[in-house]
Amino acid sequence: MPARYRIFLSPAEQQQLKDIILQNNIAKHKRIHAQVILALDENGPKLTELQVSQTSGVTTKTVQRTRKRCVLEGLEVAVNSKRNGIARPRKLQGVQQAQLVALTCSEPPEGCSRWTLKLLADRMIELNYVDTISSQTIGRELKKTN
Repeated sequence: MPARYRIFLSPAEQQQLKDIILQNNIAKHKRIHAQVILALDENGPKLTELQVSQTSGVTTKTVQRTRKRCVLEGLEVAVNSKRNGIARPRKLQGVQQAQLVALTCSEPPEGCSRWTLKLLADRMIELNYVDTISSQTIGRELKKTN
């Protein structure tokens, strides 16, 4: 990691992280982030990101993200931050899902023995149910309905 993301903790901050690690009723991600930050402290033992990731049980990418967040956004944000797992809105809403299921249950086009995901996607666009949609999205949506 570049030298610009170096962590220098004060004794008070080190103690704060140690207290977090020793707490019994704390979220696992907070404990792990505290361990990572404490291990990356320049005032402590010089460990590589690989060593820190192996001892903490996380990937090196998590170590890098935690280090960067600690330097740029502060200790509290780095310890308390969760992974960016913001759920995307579904491509098909209720009515469109029902239209997809109804289309799937209907007879396939002439010359085809069954519906394929690509055929379903093309027909959904052709019937103006959606503007654009991929065959992969069709597959995911059908999997969710079963």
